[in-house]
Amino acid sequence: MKLRPLSLVSISVVLVVFTTTMTSGAPAALKSSAISPILKSAAISKSLAHPGMILLDPETGESIFEYSADSLRMPASLLKIFSAAALLDYVSPDFRFTTEILTSVEPNTLIIAGSLDPWMERDGVRAIKMGRVSLPKIVKTALKKLDSDSGAPITTLRIEYYKMHSTDLDFMKAQFAARNIKVSTARVTAEEAQLNSKESIATFQSLPLQQIMDWMLLWSDNTLGNRMAMYASMKAGNGYSESGIQKTFEKTLEDLEIDSTGLKAVDGSGLSRSNRVSAQMLAQLLLKTYKNDKYRTIYGGLPVGGVNGTMTKRFVKSAPKGIGLVRTKTGFLTGVISLAGYVQGGDREYIFVGIADQIPKNRSGAKAARDAFDVALAKFAKPVPIISPSPTAVIENSNGG
Repeated sequence: MKLRPLSLVSISVVLVVFTTTMTSGAPAALKSSAISPILKSAAISKSLAHPGMILLDPETGESIFEYSADSLRMPASLLKIFSAAALLDYVSPDFRFTTEILTSVEPNTLIIAGSLDPWMERDGVRAIKMGRVSLPKIVKTALKKLDSDSGAPITTLRIEYYKMHSTDLDFMKAQFAARNIKVSTARVTAEEAQLNSKESIATFQSLPLQQIMDWMLLWSDNTLGNRMAMYASMKAGNGYSESGIQKTFEKTLEDLEIDSTGLKAVDGSGLSRSNRVSAQMLAQLLLKTYKNDKYRTIYGGLPVGGVNGTMTKRFVKSAPKGIGLVRTKTGFLTGVISLAGYVQGGDREYIFVGIADQIPKNRSGAKAARDAFDVALAKFAKPVPIISPSPTAVIENSNGG
């Protein structure tokens, strides 16, 4: 499944913005001095309850507005931006996770040589639709071979495995058990698996990392966020566990020359209320990765306001003028609403981070905070100016017309 191409909704938004600028002229971009009062008004509003906020010009690195930007806050799912950046330090966007299943020299024994694929799917139909590795298909493929080698349906099975998520392995065990097969498991090393293997049955590959990461950012997938952070931790030499995430994130920031003082990361999803980052820290991360080929998948994976992902319903009612012009990662926990990404301001794009972690712990408080952020951003969000073509110019559509 290709996530990068614009959806029909996205195309509609782009066409509306394009038509508006072509027919009536693009709205003039606001000057920095006019934007600061807008953000200050939002920052001191009751709805946001004194958040951490910052707005940067990524072309110059200039800070246009700051409000408690250095205070440490609960980022919620904004922490997934750290997970994405850390993983891209060690793995390229076109990397694919590989899972191979093999028979063993021992009878009724299956070997699973994994690579910690973070996005295996339990629903076979959904796996096909989304291009994900299907756990039911692995089970069926393995069972067909094992039954054939045995000459009859097997009733016992030993699974030797490495680099498999325990939840995925448990699902497979349950699938075998549902077929009245008694299953035992044993974790082995890659060397032991190679020594014991007899014949390769099948190899399964994930989608490219870029598409998996797009999904994580677009829909704020917590499982993916945590698994990607732990994978980065493993590649950094800190072990595949949550305990290594903090050191891994600190190393990423250090390499980008970003001050990580006060950073606290106990998971990679942002679900923990113990996580702490500052708006300044996040803004600097977005600044250093902006238009950087190594981290390009982060920018491309962020959802767009009023168009897709977790931003699909944002701006639609609260601030329609911002639809299609705000590309940000969202965050939500009880008492926390956060936002981090990019705002198109006419001829320039701004980096914005807002973390409101002191709002009322109820639905109305969360909605008011979301709307306050949306309204503030929409006040200075403007489409890219487009020079009107001459009367003889021809614009070719996707069908060549």
